[in-house]
Amino acid sequence: MLRKQTSKLPPWILSILTVALILWLTLAPDPLGDDSPRLFPGADKVAHAIMFGFLTVVQLLDRQRRQEWKRLDRPIVWTAAAFSTLLGIAIEFIQLSMGMGRGFEVADMVADAVGSAICALLWLWWQRHWSLP
Repeated sequence: MLRKQTSKLPPWILSILTVALILWLTLAPDPLGDDSPRLFPGADKVAHAIMFGFLTVVQLLDRQRRQEWKRLDRPIVWTAAAFSTLLGIAIEFIQLSMGMGRGFEVADMVADAVGSAICALLWLWWQRHWSLP
């Protein structure tokens, strides 16, 4: 059922929407305002890993939909993870140049890369359950 519903969406729509959301969350001065949750120390690193891991997954989902659900090769999966990681690195440099209270942190870049890599590995491991050979 999920395959049928997502196949109706325009190509790359999930990726475009996810990039837009990530850009808003990472570049807006205070995107959540007073609604920002107070969490444990390092929670922002977990959030970075989740955001960029999710971006990797939606890129792969968009790609697999376009290929009629055929299994994606490893280079395609790792390219999606690399794009997510590079976007995270670029965002950190943009934050550095903006001077709007957003901080440049190498740890955020590492979290972006870790989240992207974990999701790429999970995709490679699980895609045999829903992909066509």
